[in-house]
Amino acid sequence: MPTNLPPVRATHQFTAPAGSWGYDTWGNNGRPVVLIPAVLFDRTSWWPTAADLRPDATMIAVDLPGHGTSSRRERYHPDDLVDELAELIAGLQLRRAPVVVGHGPSATLATLFAARYATHAVVAVDPCPPAVLTSGLDAYLHTMGADAIPEQYRCIVAPARDPDLLRGYARALSDRRPATTIAGVTPARLAVHSSTPDLPATDPDVAQQWRHEIYDVTGRFAHLSATDRFANHLRALL
Repeated sequence: MPTNLPPVRATHQFTAPAGSWGYDTWGNNGRPVVLIPAVLFDRTSWWPTAADLRPDATMIAVDLPGHGTSSRRERYHPDDLVDELAELIAGLQLRRAPVVVGHGPSATLATLFAARYATHAVVAVDPCPPAVLTSGLDAYLHTMGADAIPEQYRCIVAPARDPDLLRGYARALSDRRPATTIAGVTPARLAVHSSTPDLPATDPDVAQQWRHEIYDVTGRFAHLSATDRFANHLRALL
């Protein structure tokens, strides 16, 4: 008699003091890998990566507050965000230091997380400084290059054209703490670039600690433009 198999992807809500976080998980074994989307993009942009890595790790893709199914709030201070994200991860009781991946300006949050909490590795995908958020909605989306996403993935990547949300994150991330390691663990640091970066380093204080990989693809969604290569780079960090 056939049995009903559980879905590969499970959807959850985590309630924090300032509001809820929506997130998806794949698998329940191996090192946790936490995937943070770029500002104005939601967790669906990480679905192909999570599906590829599911056999090797516990994959966790979150919606930043104000995005997707995560609730809006009055402020998006990075210290609050990484503290709540740490609580979300701790509640899963996975008992291994995570790999934390941030896309675009959210690479700032990934590196701040690694500065505050034990982290096995931090990965910045097409990182850009928070200052790009102050350029206005159209200019920021142009910088992110979503139009170059491969056609098969465009249906899962739709930016929120929300200038108020953009301004909220621009104010918050411009006030970020330096991302030097204070958690007692020095994580591996990998920066993945679609093309040779023309923007300043996201973390100049620890720039020499990063290993850089340039994929030579268009746009600023390296994890979607070179899915196999990116999955292999993440797999090597586990």
